[in-house]
Amino acid sequence: MRKPFFILTLFIFQFAKGQQIEIDSLINLLKTDKKDTSRLISLYRISDLYETIGNYSAGIKYGTQAILFADYLIKTNKNKINLRIANKYKAKTFNNLGIIYFDQGNYPEALRNYFASLKIKEITHDKKGIAGSYNNIGNVYCFQGNYTEALKNYFASLSISEALGDKKGISDSDNNIGNIYFKQGNYPEALKNYVASLKIREEISDKNGMADSFGNIANVYKDQGKYPEALKNYIACLKIREPMGDKNGIATCYLNISLMKLNLNKTAEAKQYLENGLALSKAIGAKDLIMEFYDGLAQVDNITGNYKSQVANYKLFILYRDSIDNEETRKKTIQNQMTYDFEKKEAIAAAEHKSELKNQAKIAEEKNRKQKLITYFVIGGLLLVIVFALFVFRSLRVTKKQKMVIEKQKLAVELQQKEIIDSIHYAKRIQTALLPSNKNIEKNFNRLKK
Repeated sequence: MRKPFFILTLFIFQFAKGQQIEIDSLINLLKTDKKDTSRLISLYRISDLYETIGNYSAGIKYGTQAILFADYLIKTNKNKINLRIANKYKAKTFNNLGIIYFDQGNYPEALRNYFASLKIKEITHDKKGIAGSYNNIGNVYCFQGNYTEALKNYFASLSISEALGDKKGISDSDNNIGNIYFKQGNYPEALKNYVASLKIREEISDKNGMADSFGNIANVYKDQGKYPEALKNYIACLKIREPMGDKNGIATCYLNISLMKLNLNKTAEAKQYLENGLALSKAIGAKDLIMEFYDGLAQVDNITGNYKSQVANYKLFILYRDSIDNEETRKKTIQNQMTYDFEKKEAIAAAEHKSELKNQAKIAEEKNRKQKLITYFVIGGLLLVIVFALFVFRSLRVTKKQKMVIEKQKLAVELQQKEIIDSIHYAKRIQTALLPSNKNIEKNFNRLKK
């Protein structure tokens, strides 16, 4: 394995060198970039690349610049496309900063950035992004040992990914749910979720995800004492990690394979993997792995009877263990303080939120009361209008009836008058017919005088 290991190491450093070249190129572009979305994308990409190679301070620096510049674009730009891009990369940058703080073990800051990313995704209705944020938040709770909250977020992510038909999201959620069951010692459920995740990752050719799945499946078999099955899956994991240039992942595979070889009494092969893994771990400065490799070599020396080498390797194991313990103690102290500060802020925020909810409830209640009053006034007004309309209608009916009576009476009087007049005219005609005319009377009177 000496020659393949040398080639692999060369490939890994070439890979890292290539990333640094890209970073340098992007930093040069910043000198000429205009204040537009292309500058924002460059800042995000630099932060992301620094996170990949483990330069966390630089990743935070450029990530912070990216968020500030995104805020500037959102405040000054009215172009909808540019605003959408600005919000998108602001959310991605918050997520990337969350990953950096998570890798550093700064869980309060990791959560703060993950929640900030989630908030933007919810505002912009980025369903796929929301599912990813739930997974990341679940990971923080998982590492803090809060499995209830972790599962709650993982299942929320799974539900969204299933609704979207997002296979990558489904596989990630299945894998994370499997991690919780594994930590709880529920191996059948853990294996069920890991296998389901692996199947989807193979379908979509998710190489990094496949490597994780093989490693997780191997861990289940290892804890159950099924070393041949565990070894087979660790080797499958390594075959994927090597072409990817995942230095830490490759070293971890070497360690796991060496331990399985020891359990299967393949001491010489175990020693080879331990020596190669130790060299790679030193090259990347992974103290936790260096400690484990020295412990493994001490076990090999004990089996082979090389006690002098065993003592030397065991001393180095103790040296690295104490160094890590001191660092972990210091880190734990900082984490505890950060957690305390975070919980304190969270409690204040919760109290403020509760107060705000009460105020909103009061406002809603007052608004509802006013709305009811308005409704009552409207109903009352309508009733008055209806009563008035009925009164007018009744008055019109009465008036109409009275008018009809008057008309009838008038008609009766007119008829009566007509009958009287007609009687008078009739009597006069009779009288005229019976009495002689004045002319005849005068003629007869003159005749008598003679």
